[in-house]
Amino acid sequence: MTVVDMSAFICQCFNQFGSTLNYRRWKGKEMRSSGFAFFLFASLLIVTVAGGGEIVFDYSLPLDEVRIDRFETGSVVSCPGGVVCFEEGMPNLPGVSCCFVIPQGTTVTGAELEVLSETQLEDRYNILPVRVTAISRVPGPFIYDETIYLGDDAFPSSPVISTESGNRTGFRLGSVLFTPFRYSPLTGELSVITSARVTLHYENDATVPVLRLTPAQVEGAMDVLQNIVRNPSDLPAYAPADDNPNTLWSAWVCISASANQSTLMPLVNHRASHGMSAEFVSVEWISSNYTGYDTQEKIRNYLKDAFNNHGLQYALIVGDWGNTQRISKLNVGGETLNETTDLYYSDLDGTWDADGDHQYGENTDGLDYYSDISVGRFSTNTISQIQSMVNRTVEYETISPSGAWRTSALLAGAGLWPEYGYWGSFVCDSISKRIPGPWTEYKLYENTSGHPNNQITILNQGVSYAPMQGHGFSSGVYWYYSPTNMITNSNYTQLTNWGKFPVFHSIACLAGQLSVNGCIAERLMFCTTGGAIAVCFNSNNGIGTPPAMGPSEHLEVHFSNQMFTYAVPRIGDMQAAAKDAFKAAGGMSYQNWVLQENNCLGDPATLFIIYQTGIEEGSSGPGAVPALGPAFPNPSQGSFSMTWSTPATSGFTAGLYDLSGRLVRSLGASASAGSSGTLYFDGLDESGEPLSPGCYFVRLDSESGSAVSRVVVLD
Repeated sequence: MTVVDMSAFICQCFNQFGSTLNYRRWKGKEMRSSGFAFFLFASLLIVTVAGGGEIVFDYSLPLDEVRIDRFETGSVVSCPGGVVCFEEGMPNLPGVSCCFVIPQGTTVTGAELEVLSETQLEDRYNILPVRVTAISRVPGPFIYDETIYLGDDAFPSSPVISTESGNRTGFRLGSVLFTPFRYSPLTGELSVITSARVTLHYENDATVPVLRLTPAQVEGAMDVLQNIVRNPSDLPAYAPADDNPNTLWSAWVCISASANQSTLMPLVNHRASHGMSAEFVSVEWISSNYTGYDTQEKIRNYLKDAFNNHGLQYALIVGDWGNTQRISKLNVGGETLNETTDLYYSDLDGTWDADGDHQYGENTDGLDYYSDISVGRFSTNTISQIQSMVNRTVEYETISPSGAWRTSALLAGAGLWPEYGYWGSFVCDSISKRIPGPWTEYKLYENTSGHPNNQITILNQGVSYAPMQGHGFSSGVYWYYSPTNMITNSNYTQLTNWGKFPVFHSIACLAGQLSVNGCIAERLMFCTTGGAIAVCFNSNNGIGTPPAMGPSEHLEVHFSNQMFTYAVPRIGDMQAAAKDAFKAAGGMSYQNWVLQENNCLGDPATLFIIYQTGIEEGSSGPGAVPALGPAFPNPSQGSFSMTWSTPATSGFTAGLYDLSGRLVRSLGASASAGSSGTLYFDGLDESGEPLSPGCYFVRLDSESGSAVSRVVVLD
């Protein structure tokens, strides 16, 4: 066990984020899943009995995967998958989390960890405490909790930190957070639990709603959850019934004042003509037909009804600061969020006001933080600005120009805390690991010598993704050193990238502060000469935990993982899935704050440019266009199969494509397809070499249309 310099530790923290998980089913079938999983399951056993059940799994942490790094006057511990999980002032021992799908109508009641092997390290350490700070502020001194650091007991008293239950689109989830470390502050002794058996208990709970949803709702949720839960093979057995007996409404809805209807109808019609049932619903109609304490609660009650009973999947809320925006009163560390949280319309469990004080989103309000639908916002009531956002959305999905911009990304990383050697480039580099190899990446990184300043030129040239990581205010995202404007109200007017719209995402403080008139997130969406197709910025302060990776940075990487590793095609689904994966990854400090404050401006059903592969061209009814079933197995270690169906008289061609759109392998053709069949793939590319790990698309083309399905290939 060595002590190394802090800069190496920070880089290692980001590099390890997104390593792989190996686990073995109880009957011996080995599986491997890519993504945000970090530790070894030697076995996984799910036992369900009358009244409840348990999940038993084995965890191991090899000593050579533990790092202890020197920082200032103390040491920092890290391990694969570790997140900051204790409160400020407590020893910063990383925790790891496991999330599972559990049976309908159950709730997690507890967990225990049986230590199978534990090693006490030879050296003695001063483990630094957790430190939390807004990204826009200078970190203060480390504060030590004297009840722990001057106490006689080892910390923590139990390795199990917490358990949680939640609902994701009718699926019931249970998770356990634990730490594989024990620390005695008075002696400096640190031990590592190198192997353990963890048991998660759940019981029947009559208060848990059991939903009956539509097949489309269930399939969409399974697509997300297979990359989050540690037992994806149990998703079909524990799924909500997919035979909703109620009358179906639209899968996509736009909610706004009736005065905006005519301006929004081209977007409604665009959705309806491209294979998604869609409608406009006025705020006035909702207010007349649904009950609630205020307009926001009435809108949410409508959304709950549409989701629970009528097949809703997407909601676009159109409205400026006022009666469509829910203000969160979440208080963490003595600070109140007091800003817009559209998660209120996405997480539809409960009332968000369990204590009945009409202060929404508090810790006492019973939130589970998992999405049920995907939500986006056009944050204005001005007709010309709504028109600009409607035009850009329709054009993005219909007439966007071809070219290299579609597979280009701008990664801008400012100095976050240069005095501590902590830079935005760290999270950018972690994002970069998710971007496909053939892509062009423009990396504008700040250091003590300054920074490049050609970001506007690159944006005008065209990129499809722009994670810009810096300090922030409502007026923009900023570099640390002069000139400070990264993307701000002072330089966004220079954008001339109309048609080549990127998705923006950022850790910056307040860049999405919707309570002010024209924050930078809004201006990027209103811009008449260019701007963005979607912006995911914070309505309050982004949060860091230097020197460890903070919650705002975690959300950034989760988003890029959904965009690329798991190829989630629609931008609102990326945002919802990123938050769900982040929530499932462990209850870290200020996690709930970040989940509430990061809002998506834009239509949540917008197809990201590289996934506009033909399937979005729509259908005229069931059976009128081709269809592809999911790959099996998925993830795959190379070979897989996939069912297909076409109209009886339609032939087809099929091919396997990578994320850059390159044809990797032709999967065959048929002049007269018949009605259905199965495609088989042997795991080799056109040259006979095994596929490289990554995400791929199978596309089937016929005279009657196209169909697309995706598959993740592992090592």
